[in-house]
Amino acid sequence: MISRPSHDAPRVSVILPVYNAEPYLAEAVQSILDQSFTDFEFLIHDDGSTDGSLAILQDFAARDARIRVTSGPNQGVGVVPGLLIADARGALIARMDADDVCLPQRLEKQVAFLEAHPDHVMVAGWGLTMDAEGRFIAPGKLPVTHEDIDGRHLRGLTTILQSAVTMRTKALQAAGGYNPEFPNAEDLELWLRLAEVGKIANLPEVVIRIRIHDQSLSAVKQQQQADYCRRACEAAWARRGITSPFDHKPWRMEDTRTSRRDFFLKYGWDAWNWGYRDTWRHYALQAVTTDPLSVKAWKLLVFGALRRPPPGKYVLEEQ
Repeated sequence: MISRPSHDAPRVSVILPVYNAEPYLAEAVQSILDQSFTDFEFLIHDDGSTDGSLAILQDFAARDARIRVTSGPNQGVGVVPGLLIADARGALIARMDADDVCLPQRLEKQVAFLEAHPDHVMVAGWGLTMDAEGRFIAPGKLPVTHEDIDGRHLRGLTTILQSAVTMRTKALQAAGGYNPEFPNAEDLELWLRLAEVGKIANLPEVVIRIRIHDQSLSAVKQQQQADYCRRACEAAWARRGITSPFDHKPWRMEDTRTSRRDFFLKYGWDAWNWGYRDTWRHYALQAVTTDPLSVKAWKLLVFGALRRPPPGKYVLEEQ
């Protein structure tokens, strides 16, 4: 059955930039269409994909009139959100990424939070990380209050998941929107400016599944990202007349054996702690295969096989 849009402006505009996301795109789009909150429009822009992404989007749009698909030549992740925001009609704008999956009540809970907290201009929430194949790793418990979140942002530590964000459109416009001059740090730079317009928060619960790809990022690009994060923080320090330490640290896997092993160890221990044993086993074996002489890798495999995590560590992903 095709949903028909109302002539009135929707309460929420969901925006989704897409570039070569074919393997995960249908699941991401469907997770928005399956929301318990239904008063939204769904704006999607295909940024010059060379895979089958645009065809997938056009098929969805033909079946659900809440979806509006646009496309054009590749302009980059820093530009596309601004194009979508310019077309948004909703009083609230919700971000979504093409490889993540929303839990069904995400929008309902975020809209309710913003209605109950008029001094807040943005709310996100916790994410359950999963790998490229959809194996669950661990929930990320992020700070929830404006003071804690903004304080960490001023040090270069991003504590808001961009694909879990819902913002007030007027506040976003007052803050100036996304700045494409901060590639790979455009989210942190915007969160710092939004926090000067009103309060920001995280819901203390999982609202989205975040997909982590086993894609390497060169040391050079990681340093570039860190440099843009520092620039964003320095601009915020200057605007606010303050000084602050800068604690940003690269977090993506580099194309080295040591980096791959260390990330496999982290994923394995996180999954073990939260009771996701299939994921633990996969990454324990990956760590051992990557570095057969690593004592830490063998400890993860052997210890994890012999022991169970403490009671109370398990997470109910669909709560």
